[in-house]
Amino acid sequence: MATRFSEAYNEIITGLARRDFSADKDWQALVGRARKLVTTTGFDTGESGLVDDLRGKLIKASSRGTSEAVSLFQGAGENLSGSGAGAVVDSELALRLGALKTLRHTYLLKRFGGHKVWIVSLPISFTDWPHEALKGGLGSVTAKLADLNERFTVEQRKHLRHASQEGLKWVHKAMTVASNPKKPANFTRLARWFADRSSKDADVLRFGSVLNAGLKKIAFKLKSGNLIYTDSVSERGTTANDSTEAFVWGDPLDVVYIEEEFFGRQNTLSGLTNWARIVVHELTHREVDTKDHAYEHQGINPNKLTAAKAIDNADSWAWFCADCAGALATEVINNALNR
Repeated sequence: MATRFSEAYNEIITGLARRDFSADKDWQALVGRARKLVTTTGFDTGESGLVDDLRGKLIKASSRGTSEAVSLFQGAGENLSGSGAGAVVDSELALRLGALKTLRHTYLLKRFGGHKVWIVSLPISFTDWPHEALKGGLGSVTAKLADLNERFTVEQRKHLRHASQEGLKWVHKAMTVASNPKKPANFTRLARWFADRSSKDADVLRFGSVLNAGLKKIAFKLKSGNLIYTDSVSERGTTANDSTEAFVWGDPLDVVYIEEEFFGRQNTLSGLTNWARIVVHELTHREVDTKDHAYEHQGINPNKLTAAKAIDNADSWAWFCADCAGALATEVINNALNR
């Protein structure tokens, strides 16, 4: 059964609450900090250094000959002494291991532009969240704990960081337009993406007000430190997200799922421009409850879509933001509106 990240996150909290972690003072300090990092409302950016320090401890131990798997078992309070070939990791130990393993693969994407975004990049071998995947035979669990082949490469994490930053820039530019809709150039942009033949001037001004309110929410989210990127780990190995770029799933936490086609080449836009479009598109779903009435390649000209649907359409918001930021060539805009 597919499980959202928010449910897996609650299991991290449950695991960290256990008192069976290693009595070693260094591990006790790390686990104590982890409990502060993983709050009920999301990761606390004030404790973001914990994930770097946890990785540092594991890497240092590995350089001295202790594998990450063994170190994680030790940190979770299990030294494997007396464990035979048929040993099994039970659900209690899996909770503690799962918490540590998830945090080992968690990063805060924070550089410049004011955005702060988390990414959870679990190894590709996981086909369920760690609290489930790390139950069972000792050999299988050890292999998963030792796996460092993460779902998102260093390069992809960089792209996601830049996409968030670019998306935030677009949103700020779009807010400038939407908050001053009477300015002729701004009025023209608003009408271009949201007004149909029956729209009156007053409607266009109203569109500006609706957009500005929603864009403020999106900008806040990108800067809040609450936004989390991951992929749908429990759906790996299925066809559920084939051809999917990204999606939101109604998580109580602020989660955007990034899937294989996010970095694909099947879209009208490409590279950073397309990645930023996807980020803004998904955040309009999450923060404004937009719908997917039509994607750009299906035609988002408001005369075709209708103004009522355009102001409620995620791709219309995203393309409007890109237009306001000067990210689209005139030919690209014309092609998009002529479909």
